[in-house]
Amino acid sequence: MRLIKLYTACICLSLGMSSCADFLEEENRSNINAQEYFVEKDGFESLVNAAYASLRTVWKNEPWLFCLGVDIYTRGESELISGSYGNRDVYSRELNEYGSLKADNEFVGNFYSNVYYAIQTCNTAISKSESVVGLSENVRKQRVAELRFLRAYYYYLLVEQFGRIAIVTDEIETPMLSFPQKSEQEVYKFILDELDTIDDNILPEVQSDYGRITQGAVKHLQALVYLTRGYKDFASSDDFSKAAALCDEIINGTTYELQPTFADVFKTGNEKNNEIIFSVQYDASSLGGQYNGNGQQNLFGFELWTKVVSGFEQGNTTYGWKKNQFMCTPFLFSLFDTSIDSRYDATFKSEFYATVADPSIGLKVGDLRVYFPKYDQTFTDADKAELLTEHSNAIVVTKDRWKQDIENVGGTGMCPMVWKFYDPNATWPSNNTNYTSTKDIFLFRLADTYLMAAEAYYQAGEPDLAAKRLTTVRQRAAIPGHKDEMVVTSSDVNIDFILDERARELVGEYKRWMDLKRTGKLIERTLAHNNLAARENKMDEHILVRPIPQSVIDQTEGEISQNDKY
Repeated sequence: MRLIKLYTACICLSLGMSSCADFLEEENRSNINAQEYFVEKDGFESLVNAAYASLRTVWKNEPWLFCLGVDIYTRGESELISGSYGNRDVYSRELNEYGSLKADNEFVGNFYSNVYYAIQTCNTAISKSESVVGLSENVRKQRVAELRFLRAYYYYLLVEQFGRIAIVTDEIETPMLSFPQKSEQEVYKFILDELDTIDDNILPEVQSDYGRITQGAVKHLQALVYLTRGYKDFASSDDFSKAAALCDEIINGTTYELQPTFADVFKTGNEKNNEIIFSVQYDASSLGGQYNGNGQQNLFGFELWTKVVSGFEQGNTTYGWKKNQFMCTPFLFSLFDTSIDSRYDATFKSEFYATVADPSIGLKVGDLRVYFPKYDQTFTDADKAELLTEHSNAIVVTKDRWKQDIENVGGTGMCPMVWKFYDPNATWPSNNTNYTSTKDIFLFRLADTYLMAAEAYYQAGEPDLAAKRLTTVRQRAAIPGHKDEMVVTSSDVNIDFILDERARELVGEYKRWMDLKRTGKLIERTLAHNNLAARENKMDEHILVRPIPQSVIDQTEGEISQNDKY
């Protein structure tokens, strides 16, 4: 869906923002003011599109709060920006190791304010919807349903990250400083009530304007909310069974189906495949500039020209720019059986060939330069000698060295790169905060629905059905001839197995912190597998929510209090 620019806006939320006066320098494209513009058909539609565009603001750059401080990713090397870390190293350390996480952490503050700004965009559009001229009643109802979905989704992200939060549903036209916090239980009720207002007859199963919310997206979010609430002390007894039933409505329908292979899901040009239920759209024609794409393809790798003495140039267009702000842990690689599971090779890149010659060592363009043996397969000194006989300039990086090269950790700062998001059409960024990929970010996809169903059925006491859902996902990923080896039985299923399967299927998809928190495994698994978090060893129950940004507390007349121990 093309998300057009909002030229005239009066949207501003005082939560987390010091001032609204300089937030936008609007260019009024007509002789009417904003209030008049938004109740015209085109103006209202631009406001709805702005609500969709807010997904980009929330997800386009580094997903700090979702990928640091977990079991399968850890903190790598912070990137310099204009010669300075700009506290990026401090903020990422706080989120990964937890011990020094403070209320002035910029990554936490940015996320909080970005999501509330997105909510206020939705609120404004919902408010204006009652007065729109020239819009059919059916379209108006659809747009309001889409907005309520987006608002519910944002509140889900907020409540899981921050716990007690303010629920704001009104359009804010004047500065407000009164935002009372609500309990998690109240926020969950609000989210589910919002989604319940979206009748199946309002939204279509398939939108002609690709990217708009569908019935399937609503059911997937409802299932996720019920599944998450099922673990809470205020859960309803049927939360898990409701989550499972909603997942199965999607699975058993005719709208969505798994792609033939795991690799097909992420194939360039295949973003609109029928496994995708909800995604952040990055149609190039709607981005409004060269550097307004997303960074998902950049975030789980390393700079070849920095780590390797010769063979790669800065600005390399073959492999693109990668960074190791989020470094995969050895534990992640250990989860794959590469003899039967195609997802390892479809997810990671383990071989890199020189793009620049180095005559001093006889290195030619196209020679194997960096090689990572598979984690689970034996690679002996004899194997290495045989490889170097054929590829004399290859640098072999064995799994014992797949660790950071910072803070005396003792690794190389290199490991196989996450490659499933690779975008060959992305241009080289102008600096390391500008991203150019126009591939969509998949937020909900059918394989995830199957895995949620498995978790819900397991928690509802139906391990046979859980095993069946897991088996479907695993057999899709099987190397030809190995489907039978990917079968799961009910005796195999437990929460750790489900989390391992989610790790294999969803590498890099911005879900891990929420998955571990939901299942009560964040502290246990992070301390077991995240080397830097384990070294600091400061995780306890208080880290299950983030600190409320101090600027918010300071501006809201004492109605918002800080979370415990921050």
